[in-house]
Amino acid sequence: MATRTAASVARRSPAHSPLPIVSPAARPAGLRLACARTGDHGLIHGLLVSIFHGPSASEFHAQLDEPGYVPADRLIVKDSEQVVAHLRLARQRIQLDATSAPAARFMDLATATAYRGRGLATAMLTAGERAAAERGALIGLTCTRAPELFARQGWSVCGRRMYSSAAPRAVLAELGATAAGLLAAPRPIVVGPLTPPDEPLVVRPLRRIELPALVRLYAQNLAGKSGWPLRDEAYWDWLLARGACDHIYVAATGGEPTDLTQLIDSIVGYAFVRQCRLVEVVAAPGRDDVARRLAARVCADASEQDDWHVRCDAPPHDPLHQLFRRAGGKIAQGSEADGEFFMAKLLDPLLVLRQLALTLHARARAAALPRPSELGLELRGGKSRKDRGVVERFRLLLGRRGVRVETGGPSRHTVILKDADLTPLVLGDCSAEEMLTRGRMRALTPRAKLLASALFPSSRWWRPPLDDLLA
Repeated sequence: MATRTAASVARRSPAHSPLPIVSPAARPAGLRLACARTGDHGLIHGLLVSIFHGPSASEFHAQLDEPGYVPADRLIVKDSEQVVAHLRLARQRIQLDATSAPAARFMDLATATAYRGRGLATAMLTAGERAAAERGALIGLTCTRAPELFARQGWSVCGRRMYSSAAPRAVLAELGATAAGLLAAPRPIVVGPLTPPDEPLVVRPLRRIELPALVRLYAQNLAGKSGWPLRDEAYWDWLLARGACDHIYVAATGGEPTDLTQLIDSIVGYAFVRQCRLVEVVAAPGRDDVARRLAARVCADASEQDDWHVRCDAPPHDPLHQLFRRAGGKIAQGSEADGEFFMAKLLDPLLVLRQLALTLHARARAAALPRPSELGLELRGGKSRKDRGVVERFRLLLGRRGVRVETGGPSRHTVILKDADLTPLVLGDCSAEEMLTRGRMRALTPRAKLLASALFPSSRWWRPPLDDLLA
């Protein structure tokens, strides 16, 4: 997410009101927290560059051009006319299995060196959560080097980075061996008027006029995903104009249609490439061959440039990972990468659960769960099991026509977990079965275990890196 955090924060509880931030005796005259205005952009950029040595001027201006952006999306602390702390809230709607929910990315949290240790970052994070919730966001997302700061505010490590790397010539050799094996294998002969002939694939650079093809392909792959942002055509246009990637390739079938509609329909895959990194590869459903052809093009380019490795960022179960592994490459995954952690927080857990009601109902039907049934979620706080008090209780009421979510309890069939574990459970980063196995969740009855395992499977939570790649 390219979120950076630079702040040393005291461990005291933040004030509920953004004013004052620190005690009158400790804070300099005129220290105040407020939403940024257009005239503050230059000072904000100067603060970020002084701390992070970035973003570049072009990247900062690209942030200002993001669809839906307003200066008030940035929270700042000013001492007189000087900006001494900053937090950006980037609004985004994300896919959650069969539904979607509004989210806010907490980005570029920074405090000037002279003002650290006074609780400014904690106060800004509290104010940011309140501002994001007031604007309709249900989920907070970040990628930070200060996980302790966010954890004290109830955030949870959620999500992981996964990528493969291999020598480009080895990948090309593996692709050649795979293709030879497929050609040598006997193929069933199917005779019929609707049998399409094998169409050749052409991989070439994207033309700007073909942008609707990218919109279509991405939307076709959203179903069942969790964590992927929703992108409309205006947002896609902004992504292309941002220039975070060096090349954008498309894979098209057949020749070169003269009709624009046919031209767009002929595109069955695309790849965003930055140097020798496959940042995002998307193909039409069921067309794994398209992803392989796009990877082959990138590996061929890397070979010509004498690059030693090609990196591929893709979801955990993407076939390209196995391709790179067979080519002698390595797969790296984990919740931490280069000192940064993916974290998330449900800003309104009740509304998020209600947003997922249709999805929960579909899971209950697919698992043939007995209905009516009731599952209780009991959230506990505290550092040790003995002193964990009940923080909140939710009741999932499973009926034949739907699922209702209410607060209160206790319920007979209940699972108990830490309040911080609710976020990865609901978002699909960690399944109930996995939490039960690891001791992060306790089921009071066998039916509670059955219900929780069916309602909260791992839905492969993953965040594509393209949206937050710095230009």
